[in-house]
Amino acid sequence: MEVAKILVVDDEIANLQKLQRTFVGRYRVLTASSGRQALELIQQNDDIAVIIADQRMPDMTGVDLFRQSLTRLPDAVRIILTGYTDVDVLMAAINSCKVFRYIVKPWDPPDLLMTVERGLESYRLAIENARFRRELIRRERLARELEIAREIQGYILPPRCPEISGYEVAVEYHPAREVGGDLYDFDWKEAEGSLHLVIGDVSGKSIPAALYGAVFSGQLRALFAQALSPGQILARANSSLVAHYKVNNYIAVACLQADLASGSCRFANSGMPFPYLLRGADVTRLAVSGVPLGLFEGSEYDEAPLQMDRGDLLVMASDGATDATDPDGQMFDEARFIEAIRHNSAAGAAQLAGSLYRTVCGFARNAEIQDDITILVVRRKS
Repeated sequence: MEVAKILVVDDEIANLQKLQRTFVGRYRVLTASSGRQALELIQQNDDIAVIIADQRMPDMTGVDLFRQSLTRLPDAVRIILTGYTDVDVLMAAINSCKVFRYIVKPWDPPDLLMTVERGLESYRLAIENARFRRELIRRERLARELEIAREIQGYILPPRCPEISGYEVAVEYHPAREVGGDLYDFDWKEAEGSLHLVIGDVSGKSIPAALYGAVFSGQLRALFAQALSPGQILARANSSLVAHYKVNNYIAVACLQADLASGSCRFANSGMPFPYLLRGADVTRLAVSGVPLGLFEGSEYDEAPLQMDRGDLLVMASDGATDATDPDGQMFDEARFIEAIRHNSAAGAAQLAGSLYRTVCGFARNAEIQDDITILVVRRKS
């Protein structure tokens, strides 16, 4: 434990030396022969734990010294040395100046030492309480900031999945923390019979990732309105992020565009896990890769064709699903995820998405989920 620092103040040199001898070797002792000198030492030392001062000094009284030290050292233990004739004056000042004790001269050094030790117990408790209050305020402020970020994210993520004739669309979204870095979005143009599906994963965690994802979501919806292909959407979004947002985050995004009447789709990817197409009992990975958005200017993104026939099932997921680990550190991995798709393939889209998430959580048992999990399911009805 750090040795406490004590300031002793008395204009009589003999008393000052007696005070110093009482504490030297036990505590770090500062001495002052006047109130003004004491105030200078207080300005230079914000870690003084105890101030012991004579009441009657020529330049200022001990009470005045204590009063002027309150702002700088609010929690310091204040002990005043006084004569019998000063007691009535001191009683009125004790509360206003936070005087811990007054001791009538001549004092007994062992008694004064015991008083200081008791005062230091109160001082350490006050310091700990102040630290606790600051931490409580910090946590309350952080909780409010997280609540605001969660509200913002709630406004940005789609409130529900589109209800499309001939198709089922469902999503499971579970941030690892209060707010997440995963994102998803839909753009359904009923008159044109087209659908865009997007799933993404922002690097990092919590508020910074969520806010960066919010910026991207706004840009994404502006791009949807421009009738671009999936590869063009990713390329335009990448150029905008690189040019305008000089941050360390990047975004992995997968984008699917579907012609709903024919089931003909095009798919582009910028770093997300490959999606899975279930047809009958066969599961196919659509192996299309690309550089995450926000890293390199001029990145281009290949597109792959995908045909969704009646009865086909498409599953897109963030890596939080396959990377989840159990208490032994074993990863859920892609093979288990594919098997879970097969096992639950007869369920509706919403039931399937929920079952996949519960399967991942069941595998993890009581281990903390370290990454956001988003699972997006599209089924073309038979």
